[in-house]
Amino acid sequence: MNKRIVQIIIHLAAWFCFLLLPFVFFPRPKDFSIERYLSDFFIANSILLIAFYYLNTYLIIPRLLEQKKFVAYTLIILALLIFYGCFPRIYHYFFGSFQPQPQGIRPPDSGRPRNFQQPLLAPGNIAVFLLIFVFSTGVKVINQWLRSEQRNKEIATEKLNAELSFLKAQINPHFLFNTLNNIYALASAQSEYTAPAIMKLSSIMRYVLTEARNDLVSLEKEILFTTNYIELLKMRLTDKSSIDFTIKGDPLGRQIAPLLLLPFVENAFKYGISTREKSPIIILLEIKQDSLYFSVSNFKHINTSLKMTDNTGIGINNTRRRLDLLYENRHALTIDDTAGKFTVHLNIQV
Repeated sequence: MNKRIVQIIIHLAAWFCFLLLPFVFFPRPKDFSIERYLSDFFIANSILLIAFYYLNTYLIIPRLLEQKKFVAYTLIILALLIFYGCFPRIYHYFFGSFQPQPQGIRPPDSGRPRNFQQPLLAPGNIAVFLLIFVFSTGVKVINQWLRSEQRNKEIATEKLNAELSFLKAQINPHFLFNTLNNIYALASAQSEYTAPAIMKLSSIMRYVLTEARNDLVSLEKEILFTTNYIELLKMRLTDKSSIDFTIKGDPLGRQIAPLLLLPFVENAFKYGISTREKSPIIILLEIKQDSLYFSVSNFKHINTSLKMTDNTGIGINNTRRRLDLLYENRHALTIDDTAGKFTVHLNIQV
């Protein structure tokens, strides 16, 4: 069914129920009849009330209240309130009695009444007017607020998607730049590991170009990607360095944001490798029932020959931001950066 038709039916049903409220809840005299209830005054009064609802909802609020013309809006509402409050007196002045009289009997108060006791502002009309005013204004304001919130959510979602795409785009070239530097060093030294390193890079880039497009990837693939990356960098290491990558738990069926662990591993290789001193790097991924624990620990060395780029911090900062966006209130990242040691502790609820 057409949406507009459904809205019309809902409005008609709502007004029907509203106008029946006095008939249902208020006591009725013994000589009560539908004809007396549905008098000309009642119909005219109800039409004015319904007209005010739609006038306020579709004209006065959009033209004045939403345009922040509060004074004009208040004055118009007050004028309508006074008019509607005086309507019983106006009706009585021009048409006489509110209730229909039996046929053949002339209403005694037709024409201008001599001793008119009707109050200037009818309390019942004032109360009903204020009820309709509060309801119509409230519904309109709430609808506008809901639409505004929906729009803000859509904007935030689009901004989030654009921001995440930008962050991942920053990480991918950054990773490629670092890895190519390593392969260049192997090629310059005419190392036998050059060709295997290129194959490793091919496998890694295939993952980056296909799987990393997704918001989430399987933890198994992310672990394989991280393992290949570590194996690729280990080809350049001397016997002074040792890499301990331990995986505890079963990754089957788990998912994680792609390239989330890479910057921490990358940072460990940048600052934790030395050709002169012992350089252990300890990496632990512990898969628990409802969370992941990831830690990287390394000693800090200044070694320009193995320094991959001055912009490694970009990757960590981007990852910190991605964690805030993707795992809001579901992660804890602690970085212990002392004079001689650098340790990362990351807990993610998955």
